[in-house]
Amino acid sequence: MSHSIDMTCWKCGAKLKNLLLPFSRYEECTLCKADLHVCLTCRHYDPLINDSCREDRAEFVLDKDKANFCDYFKVNTHAYKRKDMSEAQMAKRKLTELFGEAPADDAELEISTAQTEAEKALAELQRLFGDTKK
Repeated sequence: MSHSIDMTCWKCGAKLKNLLLPFSRYEECTLCKADLHVCLTCRHYDPLINDSCREDRAEFVLDKDKANFCDYFKVNTHAYKRKDMSEAQMAKRKLTELFGEAPADDAELEISTAQTEAEKALAELQRLFGDTKK
């Protein structure tokens, strides 16, 4: 007998509607394509205990974010945990200060793109080796 549930993706936080239970091992998030039948979306998952599982009879699973065949899997519909990025932002700020750059504000750190980083790298190369277009 199957029924449907609504849940939040453990990886990206997307709202997933009308998922049929029991999950297939191949069930994945429609947005980020993360596996859903994983330890991180199970009600028994508890990172504070040995093996991170409260179910004593469950077999050990090494990769908690990869699909598995656990028979004791019970869906935790609110498995998504928003990550606190303040520590990462502090580390970036310290690195920029270490290398003598002006510290950027939080908005600038989040907005930086690969294109602007490439432009910065090209400008630095041109500064070091001179303009080769002559």
